[in-house]
Amino acid sequence: MIKKIGILGGGQLAKMLCDFANNNGYETMILEPSEDACAKHSATRHLAKAYDDKEALKELCDYSDVITYEFENVPSIAIDFIENLKANIPQGKNPLYLSQHRIREKNAVAKYGVKTTDFLEVRNKESLIKATKKIGYPSILKTCTGGYDGKSQWKITNKNDIELINIEYGEYILEKMVSFDKEVSCLVVRSINQEVTCFPLGENIHKNGILSMTIVPARIEQSLEKKIKDIAKHIIISLNIVGPLGIEFFIKGDEIYFNEMAPRPHNSAHYSLDACDYSQFSLHIKSIIGDTLPTPNLLTPVVMLNILGEDKEKIYALKESDDTKIHIYKKTEWKKGRKMGHINYIGSDLEKLINLARSF
Repeated sequence: MIKKIGILGGGQLAKMLCDFANNNGYETMILEPSEDACAKHSATRHLAKAYDDKEALKELCDYSDVITYEFENVPSIAIDFIENLKANIPQGKNPLYLSQHRIREKNAVAKYGVKTTDFLEVRNKESLIKATKKIGYPSILKTCTGGYDGKSQWKITNKNDIELINIEYGEYILEKMVSFDKEVSCLVVRSINQEVTCFPLGENIHKNGILSMTIVPARIEQSLEKKIKDIAKHIIISLNIVGPLGIEFFIKGDEIYFNEMAPRPHNSAHYSLDACDYSQFSLHIKSIIGDTLPTPNLLTPVVMLNILGEDKEKIYALKESDDTKIHIYKKTEWKKGRKMGHINYIGSDLEKLINLARSF
């Protein structure tokens, strides 16, 4: 029987995984280099060691009945070491290998017939100029590895924008920008028993490259939602991924474009903590221990609003109520643009909830 869960990473996703574990009879150990990891407040034990520290990895393996990860940039050497010790890490390295590199990721889904925007590999300024001639304007240049919340990205609308971009030799991807109608995300989960289920789609609104709010149910036709869920299931099965997979899609009319994916709980699915009968964190754990995967149901319309470092005074002045559920991650420093928590606004009137979130 699985009782102890090891987690690589110690951010807010690990914290919420540990919170679920604590309430359901599990013990947890996080391996996270930072002494200030917010998940340490919820984990049973915290190993403040580097991800490639072999002694720490061995201790994590000795402690854990099952091991998982909460972010996609775990070094592959850590997974190799864990697998060499024959420890139980059901997700393995493949989901990380794909999601850590944007071109590998897009090629992987395109192989199975999933539509993406046009993209080309870029190595330097010269290849950027050539790629832009093929892709056209507007387009967006991104690093192939790293970068999040709009970081390490450059929007290109004309030749002058190219001149202003200074990049060293490396791996980049140039993507054609689609004038999409909506961005939605789907949290799909696949268990070690090959069961697959999806959460209701979230409609995402961004500000300055950072997810601001997620609206659920997404304001799209049911037939389109079913089609997107079918694509998400097709991706997770085709790529043989176990555990949670957050996938972002662009919608343009009836066309659906894959944007990116992350093999972990997803920011846009935090609404599930208060608005569903099962949260994404409960299904994450169920999927890796072999429990039956239920189909999560939306119990109430919800708008999830991210709280950033600059919102500190406003959030501490806000009072929780039946329709306003506040989640603070207990990070030590409130930095501008840093995700510090979220609010789930719940109730029967979706437009009212959207207005509440916008007025925060």
